[in-house]
This record gives sequence, C-alpha cells and structure tokens, in this order.
Amino acid sequence: MKKTIILTYLIYITFLSELIPFAFCLIFKKKIITKGLKVFFIYSILLSVFSIIGFLSLYYFNNKQIYFSVVKLYTVVEYVLFSLLLYHFIQEKRIKNVIIYLIIPFVLFSILNWVINKDFFSIYPLIYEFFSFIILIIYFFYEKMDSINNSPMYQNIDFWICVGLFLYFAGNFFFLLYSTSNSKSQLRIQMQIIYSIVTITKNLFLGFSLFASEEQVGESRDEILYPKDLNLDTFTPNNIN
Repeated sequence: MKKTIILTYLIYITFLSELIPFAFCLIFKKKIITKGLKVFFIYSILLSVFSIIGFLSLYYFNNKQIYFSVVKLYTVVEYVLFSLLLYHFIQEKRIKNVIIYLIIPFVLFSILNWVINKDFFSIYPLIYEFFSFIILIIYFFYEKMDSINNSPMYQNIDFWICVGLFLYFAGNFFFLLYSTSNSKSQLRIQMQIIYSIVTITKNLFLGFSLFASEEQVGESRDEILYPKDLNLDTFTPNNIN
C-alpha cells in the first residue's frame, strides 16, 4: 500500500516537473535570443501543455485511450522540436542536413505505428527517437570539445540543455529495450520509478541551464581574442611601433 502511495506521488511530481523548463524560460526570457533557445522556449510551452492534458486525461477523466493519443502526438512533436533544437546547436552542415532528413521517416513511422497500434502505446517510436538523439548529442559534445570558444563549455546554455537531454535519453533507452522482452508487473514499476527520476532530473537541468551566463564577445564564439599587453617573449602584438 505504501509503495503504491509513494509511486502515485512520484508520478504527480513527474508531471509537475514538466512545468519547470517553461517557468525558467519566463524568468530568463531576456536570455532567449538565439534561434536554438527560441525553439527551446517553444518546446517548454508545448511540454507544459501536453503534460497538463495528459495528467487530466489520465487522472481526472480516467481515459487511457485519450492519454495514449496525447503521448503519441507528443512523441512526434518532441522529436521535431529536438531535431530543430540540435539543428541550431550543431555547426557541421552535413550533420544538420541529416537531422532534417531524419524527421520525415520518423513522422511516417510514428503515424504507421499509431494506425497499427490504436488501442495501446508502442515504445518503438521512442526507441527510434532516443537512439537518434543519443548519437546526435554525443556528436554535439564532440563538436563542443573540438571547437575554440571564448567561454568554457559549462557557461553555455546549449551545453547544459544537451546534458539534461542526454541523461533523459540514455537513462531510459536501455530499459525500453529490455521492456520489449519482459512484461512483468514488477519491472513496469521499476521502469516507472526510473523514468520519473530521469525525467525530473532532465527538467531540472533544462530549467537551471538558463542560469548559465555565456559572454557573447565578438561576432563569433570561435573568434580568438588576445588580451592587451600580451607578451610573447619579446614580441608584443598589440604594441607594435
């Protein structure tokens, strides 16, 4: 009985945590100036809307069919928004093109899966989504480490957003794979707990990412700025007579 009550409260907290990114976006609205962060703002709004609708359909109207429809639609919206988000975060043009090209097959696959599995929620679109974004975010981290920036990575908002998303995708991916071969009720409870913890952690990272204060110096973050009076042996580049 106590486990059921704890699990119920954990689910409520999970739904409530989905409002965190939107709340922080409102607080730090002045920081949302880049295209990538504007996509993130739109994501935070839709995340809140879908979470409220999903919560009401499941716990107020007690209609699982509506809830599954909401989740299926949200999966497609989430994939498209995360694709656009990483499109703006990643610099390599070939990878950006791949991100855009992957949207259409995912949408078609999700629609087909929706038609075939009308009465329940299939996890295969999620497996497709999680695996794709794990690879793309790993590339984003590689690109960040390989580039020269005016500010450290931990001062970049996009870095912390991707940290939160990576924890979310990686934290749930392998449990989704395992769940396809195991339908025990105990496993479902464990998966719900893990999903809730990972989701809450993700939303905290997404919200707190806006605390990062990246200094935008120059037109490009890849520009190397030398301080004045920099002495390299006997050569002073800024004090040439």
